[in-house]
Amino acid sequence: MLNYVLIFIVCIALALALSVGAIAMFRSQSYKKNYFLLMHSMIIVFLFGHLLELTSTSVEEAYSAIKILYVGSSFVTPLMLFFTADYCNTKIHPVFKVVLLVLALAMVLTMWTTKFHNLVYVDYFFSPGSTNYLDFTPGPLYSVLHVYPLFCNVLTLLVMLNHMRKWKSKYLMRLVILFICVCLPGIADAIYYVTVVIGVNVNKIYFTPHTMAIMSLCLYLGVVRVNVFEIISVATVTAMKNIREGFILVDEDNNYLASNPAAMKIFPGITELVRGESVFSAYSWPEELKDLDKKSVDLLIEYDVPRYFRASINPVFSRNKTLMAKMILIAEITDNVNLMKELENAAYTDSLTGLFNRKHFFSFANVEIERAQRMNQSMYAAMLDLDFFKRVNDTYGHAAGDLVLKSSAGVIRQTIRSYDLVGRFGGDEFIFLISALDSSEALNQMERVRENMENNSVFYEGTEIKIKCSIGLAKFLEGDTVESGVNRADKALYSAKDAGRNNVYLIDTI
Repeated sequence: MLNYVLIFIVCIALALALSVGAIAMFRSQSYKKNYFLLMHSMIIVFLFGHLLELTSTSVEEAYSAIKILYVGSSFVTPLMLFFTADYCNTKIHPVFKVVLLVLALAMVLTMWTTKFHNLVYVDYFFSPGSTNYLDFTPGPLYSVLHVYPLFCNVLTLLVMLNHMRKWKSKYLMRLVILFICVCLPGIADAIYYVTVVIGVNVNKIYFTPHTMAIMSLCLYLGVVRVNVFEIISVATVTAMKNIREGFILVDEDNNYLASNPAAMKIFPGITELVRGESVFSAYSWPEELKDLDKKSVDLLIEYDVPRYFRASINPVFSRNKTLMAKMILIAEITDNVNLMKELENAAYTDSLTGLFNRKHFFSFANVEIERAQRMNQSMYAAMLDLDFFKRVNDTYGHAAGDLVLKSSAGVIRQTIRSYDLVGRFGGDEFIFLISALDSSEALNQMERVRENMENNSVFYEGTEIKIKCSIGLAKFLEGDTVESGVNRADKALYSAKDAGRNNVYLIDTI
């Protein structure tokens, strides 16, 4: 009758262990649960072996059950150490982990392969009665097989004791729970051996497997279910959903794994991707992000208005330093880019007309002249002066004069080619650097500017203001600098004025 009661208790413990394992596997999100699940699996193996021992009917069945039981008991304690170390953020060297697991495997192999060598059991026999169990005379390796789990448990307790002085409030309480759980099987083992030696436990009732099931339940309820790593994991997922920056996760082969809502708004194409599909196959995936080996990439995406983004690509490595994934973080930098453009414009351009100021015109012109000389290309400098501009200021005021200057700059920009340079030289003078095949082409370009200026009208307070211009044009000769070319264009300008104004005058020789 007692044996049936024990079988019933073990079945309940086994069902409890299986339930806890299933819940931990499907409801816990933290990767830190892995050691818990491995440890829990070994507890289930331990319980299953003990159940087989209680239901055995022969010495062979009982010995086979014990071998299964030893598989669980050999691996539970090192896995418990790994779980505890992870929970306490204590690093265990991978080599040491391998050594502990190899020792556990050696214990199992010893139990499974030394049946006839009297190393673990000198002799064993089946004792049916009130309880079914394998009775035995211990061999020389029996104590060794039990010292190893004790050694792992001592290391586990030392790790926890070291952290108890560091942790506070409820996290300390969880560590205390963990400490008690680790002690339970050891206490049960000690009680078993003491009661057997003094003759109290004549039926050799073994409660260590049951305490392991209780330990597993307490660990899940007190630690795994609400542990700090779980909180961090859930908080991270929640943060990814709510942050403004885009987040895309791909594997080492650039196959899509996950993304947050912000990334889906930036790149709508990824909403149609399935896990494992190449992220490059998303429609409208930017060309700049076709190479995910770069650390940072700037993107321009045309929405209703242009928006600028910076994508940072960060590799994700496994514990053995193998690339396992890549994180793409996308932050919008439109405001920064616009601010930089404003600062650049303020430094490079004339605030009134929006054209290059004199300083930066000469900076860019020097580069263009050097390039033209290398390519044997003809370049021309031109100076434009508004005819009788002083009369506008004297007659209508400086506000009208500013309006005329802005309008004139607009005419110039619309007339010249996009790759020609133009700037405000000062006052009512404008300066050009143009490329042309020959002098007649350069003259034609400046003549178009002159004609458009002549046909332009500016209205100020109901009054139409028309203004004309004079242009001096000079070809860059061998050995010319920007300054020498501009000086000859200035001389040509004076010649244009002397010739009656409203015309273009060319100097193409010294």
